[in-house]
Amino acid sequence: MTIPDAIADLLAFVRRPTLLEPRGLRARGVLGHWAILTAVQIAVLGGVVVQIMLAWQKAFGLSAPNAFDGMSPLALWGGAVVLAPVLEELFFRGWQTGRPAALWLLGDTVAGLALFVAFGKGSALAGGLILLATLAAAAIGWWRLRAQRTAPRWFARAFPAIFYGTVLLFAAMHLANYPNVSLLAVPLVLPQAWSGLMFGYIRQRVGLLGAILTHVASNAVMLSLALLG
Repeated sequence: MTIPDAIADLLAFVRRPTLLEPRGLRARGVLGHWAILTAVQIAVLGGVVVQIMLAWQKAFGLSAPNAFDGMSPLALWGGAVVLAPVLEELFFRGWQTGRPAALWLLGDTVAGLALFVAFGKGSALAGGLILLATLAAAAIGWWRLRAQRTAPRWFARAFPAIFYGTVLLFAAMHLANYPNVSLLAVPLVLPQAWSGLMFGYIRQRVGLLGAILTHVASNAVMLSLALLG
């Protein structure tokens, strides 16, 4: 796929997100398509979106993110470049095929987290029981639903809202990286909004592994530039 074709396909998806069947990185021509999309992600992120965010930050005297303050370089690279991309892609986009087993795992994970926050934080016993129950429910649900490959009709119909809702949630979550959260701080997560849109598209067009690898590459480049700066 040529660069103009790749960009045209991306723009068509952005205008109307559609549930796709990922082709996988091994399919013919997909690796080159993935490379183009990853280059677009990093170039627009670093050359446009981050520059807008930094100008906004400077104009209003807003604080820089402090989520990684005090971390060693090894922990910083391990967390931001390896662990975060894998966990974030699994949680935010791993289920976006709409397959029943994937939706079950998402719902089970969210329910388990909610129960842990409500009842398990102050008790090791309660927390352990919630963890075991969550894992057991995940395994049982996945086993029973694993053969179903088609997304429910409601998921396909609602996919545009689901897609953009996930992009906004992904961006909003990163407000926690900043010491002071206010309406003025919202533009500071424009980089995550752009990245969430690109990762979501790559997840649909290429697959989950492609989205993870783009996320890893993007974080590695941006972290390197930040450290050099």
